[in-house]
Amino acid sequence: MISIPHLIKVPQVASKSGTLSFMEVDGTLPFDVKQLYWIYNIEGEADRGNHAHLNTDRVIICISGVIHALIESIQGERYEFELNDPSTVLYYPRLHWIKLKFYSGSIAAVGASDVFKNDVAVKDFDAFKKLTV
Repeated sequence: MISIPHLIKVPQVASKSGTLSFMEVDGTLPFDVKQLYWIYNIEGEADRGNHAHLNTDRVIICISGVIHALIESIQGERYEFELNDPSTVLYYPRLHWIKLKFYSGSIAAVGASDVFKNDVAVKDFDAFKKLTV
């Protein structure tokens, strides 16, 4: 399993009535999604994230608009992604700091490897940089 942030191209089924993309518990994603949430009603630009999850992995799907993602590992490796295609999913594993910039009208869906009540997050970047694997 790849344990660095990366893009995953998901299947697309096109028809005269539109395109359908999907994720299945078939190895498309590096984990089973146990929680799904969405972010919407973005007016102007909005900064989100600015935290790291200690025990859950995530995938982000930009349903509409544009989202810029900057991800940093504990070791200082940095990854940048621009999300603007709902058939491309961004995977980012636990122990990675994420900063997101949503542009006006953007809509995102996020899948997590565990439910909200079990999630442990660090919201202080200096504390995050002191973590060890």
